[in-house]
Amino acid sequence: MSMNIFFRAFTQPEIEAMVNDHSLIDQWVLEDEKYTLNTDVETAWDVLAAILDGVGFWIGVEVDDALFNGCNLISAAEVKVNAEKLAAWTHAQIMAGMSALGDSSDLYHFEVFQDDDEYLLEQFDCLQSFYKQAAEQGLGALSYAA
Repeated sequence: MSMNIFFRAFTQPEIEAMVNDHSLIDQWVLEDEKYTLNTDVETAWDVLAAILDGVGFWIGVEVDDALFNGCNLISAAEVKVNAEKLAAWTHAQIMAGMSALGDSSDLYHFEVFQDDDEYLLEQFDCLQSFYKQAAEQGLGALSYAA
């Protein structure tokens, strides 16, 4: 089974509520589907995080006792900053970053993206679009692995 990273956008008051009451996280993500926007970057998360130097990943408040493997709650301000950083990236820069990782990378599913760079670019586009839309709407976000 593969591990994907999922992103869900919530209003800033909802993000703050989840920061203060972790029991809301599973309910709002898995049961009520209270989020406004959603995407996932499938198994490209580790490769993209390495290329992007962490932009869009592992930010915000880390919560260990929620969802399957914990999650990160990302404020609307952090979403905006990451959207701006991601907007500066181009496909050419992503491919150059992939080349710079070399052939012996131990990143999760690295070999898949060595053989299918279009798939990597599609997943980057999903990440970039999610942050752009969330920032435009003034939303915070939640990310989790499952």
